[in-house]
Amino acid sequence: MVTEPYLVSLEAIAGELLRGKWCVYLHEWLGDDFDLPGWQAEVAAHAERSGVEVCFVEIPRKDMTLVANVRALPSFEQVTESVAALEHYRGRRSA
Repeated sequence: MVTEPYLVSLEAIAGELLRGKWCVYLHEWLGDDFDLPGWQAEVAAHAERSGVEVCFVEIPRKDMTLVANVRALPSFEQVTESVAALEHYRGRRSA
């Protein structure tokens, strides 16, 4: 079953990553406040203050970015499921 995606604030991402979670963000969620490099820099700065080393993986064909703790990387299957859930969410929103 595909669950409803939820948005985590920029400041809360590090906490999610510390709990072993990862985040996949739709680029349209950046809004007018950030461009992708600026958003990544802000996420990395918040994470560093929390002691989390993050990595970013852009998924350009899907207009998404994966954010993960380098010490707790998700599996390929977990990322695939997250991307599918967000695509499902996108499809429902545009219908």
